[in-house]
Amino acid sequence: MSDEQNQLTQPIQAQVGELPITSFPTIYKLLVKLNYAQQDEILHLEKQLYHLIKESPNDINGLILLMQEQIMRGEQQKAKALAYKIWDLGGEMSPAMEALFISNLVNLGLTDMAGILLKPKFDATKSFINIFFAQMIKYAAIVGNLDYLERIAVCDANFDRKKALQEFVNVFKYLNALEHFKTLQKTLINMIKDVVLSLDFNLYTDRGFTDLEIVVYVGDEAGDREVLRNKLEMQITAYCAAKSLPRFNNLSYVVRSIKEHPSLLESSTPAL
Repeated sequence: MSDEQNQLTQPIQAQVGELPITSFPTIYKLLVKLNYAQQDEILHLEKQLYHLIKESPNDINGLILLMQEQIMRGEQQKAKALAYKIWDLGGEMSPAMEALFISNLVNLGLTDMAGILLKPKFDATKSFINIFFAQMIKYAAIVGNLDYLERIAVCDANFDRKKALQEFVNVFKYLNALEHFKTLQKTLINMIKDVVLSLDFNLYTDRGFTDLEIVVYVGDEAGDREVLRNKLEMQITAYCAAKSLPRFNNLSYVVRSIKEHPSLLESSTPAL
């Protein structure tokens, strides 16, 4: 591969710079451009963020940004503590900040809280899907709510994705396993709730049907990532066997280091 080709395949490395940052929106614009391996840049933003939060300790925008930053730094417990603090404080959020908060509730396995914020949006899917599409589809896939996935498919303007989602849902309808899929996903999320930092998903159709791949991002404290992946895969097999169901071969899990996470702007389910 040529040097030029190598450059094209390298992750985008956003630069933060040394100038003082004077507002939360500026930090937000910089933070979403950073991939999670850029720890020096993330740490630089953290210092600037703490300075701003010191001046406005209960500003919900600053706390949401700090929650995101803690996830990027691999600080799961600190990020969770911030999630509960933000929840208790409440307050008005811009759509972008609400989207980021909801995404990170799902990322940390706090799906009950995310579900409360998303229920009104699913109740009026057509009204909210353009703003919160990424959060709605991510939540539905992670928690295994196939009714929600079907609502998204109905409204999705992307024909290929619409078709893939509907075909995925139809498999479980055929097996009479809609609730089984939801129960299984809840079990799997519970298995990783103490180590998960971020969650994503991929849809594949190259095998002639829709595969759902859940991507779990963890920190070093999670230990051997391949061992964790094997445990998740074995749980899928064990659940299906216990319920006398065929193995759900259209569902799989992969486990990656949080430092492999792309920037929010590059992510398949971005907050923006």
